[in-house]
Amino acid sequence: MVRGLEAATGLFDIAQVTQIVAARATSSAFTDAIEAMAGKSGFMRFAACDHGAVLRQVGQPADAVRFVIGHPLIAVRMTKRVIGSELYAPLSVLVFRDERGGTLVEYDRPSTLLQQFNDAGVTEVALELDAKLAALIQLVTGVNVSAA
Repeated sequence: MVRGLEAATGLFDIAQVTQIVAARATSSAFTDAIEAMAGKSGFMRFAACDHGAVLRQVGQPADAVRFVIGHPLIAVRMTKRVIGSELYAPLSVLVFRDERGGTLVEYDRPSTLLQQFNDAGVTEVALELDAKLAALIQLVTGVNVSAA
């Protein structure tokens, strides 16, 4: 599932974004560059943290990778309304092997995290993220997860 998630998401390139901002590119050039980083899921990876490696160092055999994924242009639709919503963008997805050898995916539903802001615009984006994240999980696992 790790490889599937990597294949379905693009890779956020901070160096490219920094260059575009430094060059004072047009808004459309900036937007186009960000959009080009998204994978077929509409998300991009900001980081992949191999937590299993840390656990193995302390004697706990584990396979676990936490992915930090999102899309800056989706996030900005929330943060321009309520800056505190940035605390929940990008999203985290954990892929791990359980004690029986099965591979599982865990994540928090964005609408659950973002409902605290009581803002219709943030809620709209959060529900969109719920659906996009459910579609990504289905693409990677083959399991239909309800976004509702």
